Amino acid sequence: MTDELELTQDMKDAIDREGDPVLYEVTTLGIRTFARAVGYTNTKYYDEDAAQAAGHAALPSPPGYLGMPVWNPNKEPSRQPTFNNPFTRNLNGGTQVQPIQQVYAGDVLSAVSRITNLTLSPSKSLGKMLIRETETVYTRQSDGVVVAKTQGQGISY
Repeated sequence: MTDELELTQDMKDAIDREGDPVLYEVTTLGIRTFARAVGYTNTKYYDEDAAQAAGHAALPSPPGYLGMPVWNPNKEPSRQPTFNNPFTRNLNGGTQVQPIQQVYAGDVLSAVSRITNLTLSPSKSLGKMLIRETETVYTRQSDGVVVAKTQGQGISY
């Protein structure tokens, strides 16, 4: 069945269309938890005095940490599927983070994602797979500065 699939107009139209912004909060607890989870031992990620001694105004976010999404249980989810995906299984194919400005505890970031490319590719045993490439731009709300970009790949089969 999946061998006959081609990109639909709905899929093609989704390329380069920006999604709704999602807010992320960067907290001291989030910074410390992430740093500990990935093995960072520099005290500037744990101790505010050490961060200030290293020239930071607050706890700096470690590389790759851009906060936690803000969720409101009383608000309807605004994320809608970008297109009708004929596949039911999804894998993360990897994410690259491009830091641009230092992120700190207390920052609130707005993340806007867009699909940059869709490709149907053959697999050895599953028929075709849909490869989705995305870019997300993170902007600090307090000053409108872009602080990071991520490029990711998703695989649906």
